[in-house]
Amino acid sequence: VPVYRRLIDKGEADWSTWLQYGAALDEAGDWPGAHRALQEAVRLAPEEPLALNYLGYAQIVHGEPVAPAQALLEKASALRPNDAAITDSLGWAYHLAGDSKRALPLIERAAAASPADVEVNEHLGDIYWTLGRRVDARYAWRAAQVVAEPETSARLAAKIANGPTAQR
Repeated sequence: VPVYRRLIDKGEADWSTWLQYGAALDEAGDWPGAHRALQEAVRLAPEEPLALNYLGYAQIVHGEPVAPAQALLEKASALRPNDAAITDSLGWAYHLAGDSKRALPLIERAAAASPADVEVNEHLGDIYWTLGRRVDARYAWRAAQVVAEPETSARLAAKIANGPTAQR
């Protein structure tokens, strides 16, 4: 955080500096500060899919209204339709908005493009579960569990055993 702040204070910041600053603040647990920095990244580069995706996905992860985040993610997806991370983010936004059927093909495409991505496979399992596809859900969670960190692996094991009784 301090390195990016110094660059910003010196006037040497472009959109990517603001994006990295926002990501560092988010990682440090300062969502309000991260949100402001990420908004600045998008203001400076309104056509940059990485900035749009980070801000949109972070907003939904932090419990903000899905609709504005979804608009950012739709724009990012239109700009970079073959990016698995952006495709996953958009699909997850649709799922959280209650449209799991619309989300499923996006998340399946993201999982096919990034089969070792823990988060994408967890999202896939959660959507399968919501759509009543319990066996497919458990398969996706097991795929995620193969490369997951211990804390995430424990959460996935609970989902495999009981379904997603408690979301992240």
